[in-house]
Amino acid sequence: MGAVKKRRVKKSSLKDTLPELIASALAREDDLIITCEMDTDSGRKTLHVMTGKLVSTCMLNKLKARIVTYPEDGCTLVSGTWK
Repeated sequence: MGAVKKRRVKKSSLKDTLPELIASALAREDDLIITCEMDTDSGRKTLHVMTGKLVSTCMLNKLKARIVTYPEDGCTLVSGTWK
């Protein structure tokens, strides 16, 4: 197992770093997860960007089913062929 690369990016440079992370994840055929965390105590929002072999087929199917089952949550699923 390789070393985990944990980076803390300043808010102003996140918009500059994100395209590079997306391109490198696609080039390596890695999963890419972008999620926002809200600290309920402080109200602080943190954006987490994760790449790697993260999502199993089973996990992906569960997420897709949730989006289809609960459209009132406002979730979006966009799928298409790649390569």
